[in-house]
Order: sequence, then structure tokens, then C-alpha cells
Amino acid sequence: MQANFPASAFANVSAGGWPNLSPPPFFFSLVTAVFPVPSRHISPLISLLPLTKDRPQPSFADFLSPEEWRHWQSLASDKRQREWLAGRICTYDCAQRLLATQYPDETARFSARDWWLANGEDGRPFWQGNAPAILRDLDISLSHGGGYALAIIASSRVGADVQPCLPKVERVAAQFAHPEEEDTLARLLPEQERLARLTLLWSAKESLRKAATALPGFLAMRLTDGNRADNGWQLTLTWEDREKAPVAATLHDGHAFAFCLLEE
Repeated sequence: MQANFPASAFANVSAGGWPNLSPPPFFFSLVTAVFPVPSRHISPLISLLPLTKDRPQPSFADFLSPEEWRHWQSLASDKRQREWLAGRICTYDCAQRLLATQYPDETARFSARDWWLANGEDGRPFWQGNAPAILRDLDISLSHGGGYALAIIASSRVGADVQPCLPKVERVAAQFAHPEEEDTLARLLPEQERLARLTLLWSAKESLRKAATALPGFLAMRLTDGNRADNGWQLTLTWEDREKAPVAATLHDGHAFAFCLLEE
């Protein structure tokens, strides 16, 4: 069973293909500053796609496997279809760029694939079918929120999240933030409004929950420390009074973005 991927899918916009899905360069510098890449690992790859109110053209979905196509078609609303497809586009873009830059002999397998993206029982995405070995060894996380969809693939257990900075975050702050965490945020990000600080915390906790899979609720995770990093912040989250993990977090275009990489 193969998925027919259009050859021009990742061409430059001016050439009539898809847009360049590389995020702002500081996303990479922030993630690598917080999570230095061991020599045996592949540097994380991130793809970012702005969402529009226009439903993607059918040609954008030509690369989907039959199973993915049926699932996409079954989604109840144009908004849900747009978000789901955008996450898939970002994930396949990460895979295509990795193969093209580091394993060019594998790129032919991307044009007519016998492998595709699926979700496990825990909701985590994984490559199903005859995926290249280099991809099978990498972890995947994708997210969509507000005006963006994104995906990241990495050698470590990974979680990514994007959240728009919306007023509702302040109204529900007690559901995910402790007063002492707000104090820490005010110390770390004095130049930011409360709305941005809270959205950043929400996104950071969501990225950790995705990376660790079986974590308890947001109030069981606590922001205990942090510092500025390259165009963002390194936030330290602690749970069960002993476990801790760093999260790379940043603000861009009215959204909070967060990435968490955990060693197995």
C-alpha cells in the first residue's frame, strides 16, 4: 500500500508548491541551547505551518495513505480537517528534510511511500509500514493551536506544543498554575504581560506531558526554576517532588511555543 507524494510538494511558494515550513531560526538555536545534541544523536527537526481559514486544497493531501485519507475525510468540520492535515504536513516535511539532507539515497522512497504516520493506543504518533530505519529510531510530536501547526522529530522522547495567547488563559489560570509559579514567572519574564506568561507556562506543561505520556495533571507539575536562553527561556518543571525536566519555551507572533526532550 503506497502513498503517492507529489514531487513538487515542498518546492518554494514562488515555484507553485508548498511554503517553506522551516520555523524562525531561533527555534533551533533555543532548542539546541536547552537540549545540547549528543554526537550520536541527530539534531531535532522542526516544521511550522501557519493555519488559514481556507481549507487546504485536495492536492495538499495527495501524500496521505488510504487510511489517513479516510480519517481526514471523516473529520466533522473544515477546521478540524485543516488542523489535522496541517500537523501531518509538518511531520512529513520533517521526515522529507531529514532524508534529503542526511540520507539522500532514501529520498526516492519518499515519493511513493509504503509507510505512513499512525497513532498508538497512547495517542503518540509513529511511523507505520516500511519506514526508513533512521525514521523508525526517532520520536515525533505534533501540535496545533491558534494560527499555527508544528511538528518536531528527535532522537530523544519529545513533546511539542503551541498555544495562542488568548484572554481565557487568565480566566482558567487556577486550573493549571499555582500562585508561587506566577511569582516565578513574573521574576523570569518581567517584561511580559500576565497573559503571555501564563500561556507560556500552559504550553510548557503540555509539552512535558506529551514527552512523558503518563504524567499527572497540570497542577501536579510545578515550575520551580528557569533562566533566559537563546530568544526564549529554559523552564524547569518538577513533579512528584523529585523528578524534573527542562523545557525550551518562547513567544512568537502572539503564540507560546514549548519543546521538551527527555532521555529514555
